[in-house]
Amino acid sequence: MVTNETVKTYIDQLCKEIGTTADAVFSPKTNAWYFTRGSSKIEVFLTSYETASKTTRTFIRCFAPLHVIPATNEKKLDFYQGALEVNAKYMGIKLATIADKGILCAIAERDIQGMDYQELVTLISDIGYWADEIDDFLKTNFS
Repeated sequence: MVTNETVKTYIDQLCKEIGTTADAVFSPKTNAWYFTRGSSKIEVFLTSYETASKTTRTFIRCFAPLHVIPATNEKKLDFYQGALEVNAKYMGIKLATIADKGILCAIAERDIQGMDYQELVTLISDIGYWADEIDDFLKTNFS
């Protein structure tokens, strides 16, 4: 059984492999770990919810801010169309808005049950790669 502590051990291992420590990239304020890839910043955290059958499911979630949402409706329409077209191309992530922050972000997530170390590395690596690609595309086309 994979627990929150197992995931934290995986994150410790990943941090050692990339030359840092989990404590160095962890923020107690947000209860999240932060990684970078190119121009993208990835926030990694655990979140749980109670299912209808009263069990608890825990997910590892990764968020990467991509671009500020344009202020005008005309620019928003073009921006969202571009974002939706991009969303269909990139595997393993979804695009979503965080309305209160006014940003578009990439999200990758997975139930931690059955997850091994390599799956965690792939999840974080993939969102970092795609977020770096997508934020460059959005900056070029919508800034």
